[in-house]
Amino acid sequence: MKKPVSLLLAAFLLLGMMGTFAGCTQSPPASSAPSGSNAPAAPSAEPATEIALTKAYIIVQGYEWGPAIPKIVLEFAEDVSGTANDTFEVAFGSAKRTVKEVYSSDEDGNKADGPGKYLTIEMVTKSNEASPFTYDMEKKVNLWAESVDFKVTVAPGKTFSVGSTTYEEGDVCSYSATAADRKVPQTAGWVRDTVEYKEEGKDITLSRGAWAPEGADSDSGKNPLVIWLHGMGEGGTDIDIDLLGNEVTALTTENETNVQKYFATDGLAGAYVLVVQTPTMWMDTDGSYTFNNENITTPGKQESWYTGALWKAITSYVESNPDVDTSRIYLGGCSNGGYMTMNMMFEHGDYFAAYYPICEGYLDQCISDEMIEQVKNYNVWFLQSADDGTVDPTQYALPAYVRLLKAGAQNMWFTLTDHVRGTDDPEPWSWTGTGTYDGHWSWIYAFNDQVTTRFDTAAVTSVEDLVPENCTVTGVNLWQWMSEQKLPEAAE
Repeated sequence: MKKPVSLLLAAFLLLGMMGTFAGCTQSPPASSAPSGSNAPAAPSAEPATEIALTKAYIIVQGYEWGPAIPKIVLEFAEDVSGTANDTFEVAFGSAKRTVKEVYSSDEDGNKADGPGKYLTIEMVTKSNEASPFTYDMEKKVNLWAESVDFKVTVAPGKTFSVGSTTYEEGDVCSYSATAADRKVPQTAGWVRDTVEYKEEGKDITLSRGAWAPEGADSDSGKNPLVIWLHGMGEGGTDIDIDLLGNEVTALTTENETNVQKYFATDGLAGAYVLVVQTPTMWMDTDGSYTFNNENITTPGKQESWYTGALWKAITSYVESNPDVDTSRIYLGGCSNGGYMTMNMMFEHGDYFAAYYPICEGYLDQCISDEMIEQVKNYNVWFLQSADDGTVDPTQYALPAYVRLLKAGAQNMWFTLTDHVRGTDDPEPWSWTGTGTYDGHWSWIYAFNDQVTTRFDTAAVTSVEDLVPENCTVTGVNLWQWMSEQKLPEAAE
């Protein structure tokens, strides 16, 4: 017989999104013989016992496709013993996860020496598994899921112990983990604040997150600044949505792939990173998820409700950080953020040393010849995939790029890929059924540090020349190139 285990049912007051953290429930006893039967009751299997926990946590990590949950941390009242990598089976909803490793840990999922009260189950993670996000179809933004349901079961033929209590094959826990149970180690070091903008008859609050390279305050000089502007799906008031919706953590050292090595030169610690989040979308024209631009059919600047507010968010950060090298400030973003990158280039172009618009959404037909002349001498690297079904490159970046080259642009580059392929998941799930990511997700290449080819500008005479097979020039990549750019007055 199993040793008795008491049922732990607790109600938690949760921060943020509300939900229930439900303790495991004991399975009902096997049914007896049919009523009225004189036959003896059939023998029944011993009911599963609930696994009693003090608490559980989900560990969220950013990947090239967005966030996922690679670990769960189980907290017990006493030390855990007798576990191995094959002790448990784990399912998230109806999807079975592949257990990678089981080990003693701290509450953040970091391995610990010797047994303890925390046990981490680490799982293989793929692009279609265990996202902590849901998608608001009306506003077209990512939100944290109100709960993430998972079940932990002792595998066939296995046991483990908590103190003097032994759990056996089939013993189980089912949980709904909520916001209070979420940990995001990758973003813990970011400093978060908000910026208020009350000019032009507007009342706007933008969220802001900043990351600093270790040792920046005591290295050989001032450090550059990389700014990221998110896409439409990452709007809101939670910087973690911005940092995880796209793998912005790749710009820092809190990621297996990071680009800091290109900026940590000449005795410098690296580059500061700044992200700014709009409550709606950058392409918004009135602050309510509305795109209604009268210039859409004629040349002329497209407008954004947030231009002034973003400018304040950027400049106030720079003014408050005397260690920022103002000759090396770089601005970029994807999709809606690529649109806003172009917008800021037209509005405040000479403030930034270089731009990196990705699958940018600024219509070429809205760019006048005067605007082309205005920005032709800036340093810009475009990135997009030819199969982008959200922002048609033939209507946006490609024709604008040809016009810029014809106007005499010298330090403008373009990387065009055929599809979007990844490294975190080489065979990703896709609703297109191609085995590649959605063609709009070209930012994956930037965050994987894989933007290493570009067009030969001398061979570009028309949009027809801009096809993936002609994108073959090598020798430098996006981030290396960017780290070398300075404002003209500061360039050597």
